[in-house]
Order: sequence, then C-alpha cells, then structure tokens
Amino acid sequence: MGLDYRVSCCPDGLVTDRRRRIKVLDCTIRDGGICNDWNFSNDLVQSTFKALEASGIDYMEIGYKTSEGIFSREKVGPWRFCTEDDLRHVVDSNRRMKLSAMCDIGRITKAEIGPAHNSAIDVIRVACYAHQLDEALDLLNHAKDQGYETFCNVMAVSTLQPRQVDDFLERLAVSGVDNVALVDSFGALYPFHVRYLVRKYMNYLGEGIKVGVHLHNNQQQAFANTIAAIDEGVDFVDATIHGMGRGAGNCPLELLLFYLDNPRYNAEPILALIDRFASMRDSLRWGYHLPYAMTGFFNVHPRSGIERMSQEDRYKVDDMYAKLSRRLDKEQ
Repeated sequence: MGLDYRVSCCPDGLVTDRRRRIKVLDCTIRDGGICNDWNFSNDLVQSTFKALEASGIDYMEIGYKTSEGIFSREKVGPWRFCTEDDLRHVVDSNRRMKLSAMCDIGRITKAEIGPAHNSAIDVIRVACYAHQLDEALDLLNHAKDQGYETFCNVMAVSTLQPRQVDDFLERLAVSGVDNVALVDSFGALYPFHVRYLVRKYMNYLGEGIKVGVHLHNNQQQAFANTIAAIDEGVDFVDATIHGMGRGAGNCPLELLLFYLDNPRYNAEPILALIDRFASMRDSLRWGYHLPYAMTGFFNVHPRSGIERMSQEDRYKVDDMYAKLSRRLDKEQ
C-alpha cells in the first residue's frame, strides 16, 4: 500500500470508492436566492451555469417554479419563477449538466408544469413537509408523466417522530420517484444522526430510488454531515458555491469537490467564480453566526436567527438563548 498523495503520513485506500460514484447537485441560485430574494443578474447566473458545467457538476438547481401572484415581481427576482424565456438567456441547449427546478407545495399547480420536451428543465424537485405528502405525490406523479426526473425533499425531518419518518418513507418507496433527499432544514443534525437516518432511508427506499442529502450549516456540521452521508453510501449530495444558502447556508461546493477528489470534477472553474459570491457575504450574512447556531442546536426554524442577524446588536444573544431554552423545557 502506497502513501496518500496529499497527506503523506497516511496510507492510500483509507476511503472506499463510494465517493467516486457520488453525483453532485449545486443549488446555489435556488437556495442562495433565499438570501437575496433571487435577485441575481443574468450575467451571474450564466457565469454560474458555465462554471458548474466546466467543473463537471451533474445537476444545477437554478431556482423555483412558482405560480404568478404568489410573490410580487417587484420584490423577487426571476429565479423564483424560472420561466422558459429567462432560462434561455442563461443556459446552453447543448449541455451535459442537467437542470433542476424546485416546487413548493401550495405555490404551483400541476397545470403549470408542462411537457419536459418543451422545457430547459430536466428535473422537478418537490419540497414538502411530511403532512403534505399526498399533494407532493400528486405533483411528482404529474411531473413524471410529463417526462421529468422527479426528486422529493421532505423537510424538517429533525422535528418528526421515528414512526412519522417511517410512514413517509414507506409511501415514497412505492411512489416511482427517482430521488429522495434527507433534508436537515434547521441544521440540527450531527454526523451520528445523519448516519442513522441515511441507513433508514436506504433500507426503506431500496435499490430503485436514489438517496441524497441536503444539509444546512447552522452548527458548522454541513460538510461533516455530508462526509458521513457519503461514507454511508448515499448517491447524490447537495452543495452551494461558498456555502451560500438560507441562514447559515449549505455545504460549500468547493470543499465537497476537494473531498470527492474525483477526476470527473474540476474545482478550478468554481474557484474562479467564488469572489463574486464572497463579495455578497458580508451584506447578506449567510454562513456560521451564533444566532443560526442556536436555532440549529434547539432544532427550530432559523427565522429567529435570520431576524436577529438583521439587527445591529445581532450578537447580544443572551435573551434569545434563554427564550429558546424555555421553549425546549416546555416540550420535554
């Protein structure tokens, strides 16, 4: 056994070849858009598309499909809607990388998802809570009939009881969906949670449905949790450039590519683009910050952390911690 080419104090072969079969989904524009109301310029979205394509990324989630009238066009950018006209301005028709759009239950109708052969979108990913699974399956079945790959994200899994997780996995296992992601919406999970849940998802969903992860970084665990999921055998992982995403953000794409160390991927085009995203970080305030860490630890929606981060005294968090502690005490 030779030495690891990068860390010479260790032998090679310490990591299985599981990471070499991973597929990567970048959701910078979709999840990162929550930080700036999807007000990315066409130039930046097109540059992101080209960098991801050149890097060998498998899927780009370019935004949401949303019914008109749900959001004001004066307040949110085009990537909350992903019309075909907007897509044509930024993506190439001759491409290897697949495009995904997310649909929130209650914010789009089946009638607004037309045939895949008329769209630049290849994948419809439906986001729902466990109690919305009936509506989600209806939308997923429609999207499948229209010719799309179908992915499902059941959100806020960390708030459910084990039987509730079993219930939605049992139903998804016979749904015909192509991919199901373990979603750590609140950034509450640690690697030992992820290992347990990945095994559960894979056991329920079987060989015919791919399992992925979408992980938030409230407690600086998104990258570690991604590694744990890869070690357990997931098929695909989500990441974003410079970790951009709601609240504390997501697993940084550049770190993920370093870890995968796969010749299929080339991190350099991503690195050349990062400065454009890093320049937005100070004003948009994603990434690790104590208010986000606290919402992650207490396993609650990050909205209170996002609100605190908008204030001048954002790091005076004693009262926030006490309030969240009292909430946890009442639930126990």
